[in-house]
Amino acid sequence: MGSNGLDPDSARSASCPRDIAELFNDYFSSIVSGSDKTTQTDNPSSPTDSNLSELILSPDDVLAALLSLDTNKATGPDEIPPRILKECAHQIAPSLCLLFNQSLRHGSLPEEWKLANIIPIHKKGDISNVENYRPISLLCVTSKVLERCVLRNLRDYLMSLINSAQHGFIPGRSCTTQLVEVLHYIGSILDSGKQTDIIFMDMSKAFDKVSHTALINKLQQYNIGGSLLQWFTSYLHDRQQRVTTLGATSSKKPVCSGVPQGSILGPILFLLYVNDLPDAVTNSTVACFADDTKIFRRIDSITDAMLLQDDINNLQSWSTSSGLVFNEGKCKSISITRRSQPIHHLYSIKGKELALIPAENDLGIWIASDLTWSKHILDR
Repeated sequence: MGSNGLDPDSARSASCPRDIAELFNDYFSSIVSGSDKTTQTDNPSSPTDSNLSELILSPDDVLAALLSLDTNKATGPDEIPPRILKECAHQIAPSLCLLFNQSLRHGSLPEEWKLANIIPIHKKGDISNVENYRPISLLCVTSKVLERCVLRNLRDYLMSLINSAQHGFIPGRSCTTQLVEVLHYIGSILDSGKQTDIIFMDMSKAFDKVSHTALINKLQQYNIGGSLLQWFTSYLHDRQQRVTTLGATSSKKPVCSGVPQGSILGPILFLLYVNDLPDAVTNSTVACFADDTKIFRRIDSITDAMLLQDDINNLQSWSTSSGLVFNEGKCKSISITRRSQPIHHLYSIKGKELALIPAENDLGIWIASDLTWSKHILDR
């Protein structure tokens, strides 16, 4: 193994499977073990008068979750195959329901269900460098059944809170709905002979950097309280992970930040965490797909460009307060126009100028500066 990225001045290497597993775990845990402190204020994007303080499941809730299990999925740390749970669903649903309700009533998740097995999957590049591997998280299947029951009962309430600018993980919204909205906006401006500038914001490992404390505060702001809030606190805190590779398993390491990878509740919890991001954009239009964010504005003068720059600054301030980070090296700008003399402005974030690009692959679609589709067709 080459450098694990923890100390760029000191390369670490390993040869035996156990040491390799430990090296992977050191690197993956360095990603998620960020600070749990933020400077956010109590200002939820969509406050509500509802109050959810407890949740009681029915045997039918548990049965439905068991029957929905994918039997091809891998087992987690408890080594209970989903096939067994699914085939025994009718027999075990009442007992599991009692167990799950005890967990919810006491606001406590068993420690064994907070452990994740991490499988490193090579992405590209040097196979001896741990930075070129993606962590695939395997959780206890029984815990995911409980999560599915919780989500099924809370889905309508939680989804009603999500900002309309967000298109990720929302029933009825998708990459397509976001792209249609954005392309309709910039297309209508292009048809009028005008210019639209788009800023593509790149958030670094956002799912892994979520502050548990700040997330719990946000749930409380959205009027989740009592034993249910206590349960979510237990769900997020004191999680651990270990890496399994080459037939060896590493020791356990704490997971101090982030929403649990591979979980059922992780996506909606992340959406709630970034739900106030669009509110930071005051002069432009914002479109989000999970952690993918872009802001755009019609540009008729340099004043419009400066207002768009103000919103970049606003997003930077938001990211600082939320504990998330925009990677200025990967943030980009594009001007959509067919004018012979477009309005040029060099946008920046944290003092670093953003690259002005001729085209960007946005959610699988190549958007070119003249809004033609030649590049998209050629790349298919």
